[in-house]
Amino acid sequence: MHGEGPTADPLTGFRSIVHDILDAAEASCGAEALERDLERALTALQRSPALRPQFETELISLIDSPGEGVVELVSFAMHELRWPAVEAAIRSRISAPGRNVSDRRLHEAMLDAFSDAWRDRDLYARFGRLG
Repeated sequence: MHGEGPTADPLTGFRSIVHDILDAAEASCGAEALERDLERALTALQRSPALRPQFETELISLIDSPGEGVVELVSFAMHELRWPAVEAAIRSRISAPGRNVSDRRLHEAMLDAFSDAWRDRDLYARFGRLG
């Protein structure tokens, strides 16, 4: 695992966790295999509120190449955090003309996570076991 040291720069630590998530997503299938690292990413985002603009930039850069693990990371974190800048960036990708249809569907899946009725919430223990 990367980014676990107490002296690690929070942004560097987050990038390292993202790397772990993307690696794990390629090696496995199923959201449950990613949940521990998704929780680590969410904790990193919550732990350094002063770095939110930089974290938003990191997340927005990820949505432009929505490969394995990106949809899960953005959806998981944004269902909890609901950051307007990330939501606006996803909406702009969806409304851009000439977008790749499969990318558009992935962006729509990420946008769905901003809703209380997020279709995939039950895939994760954090959200699926509430209520």
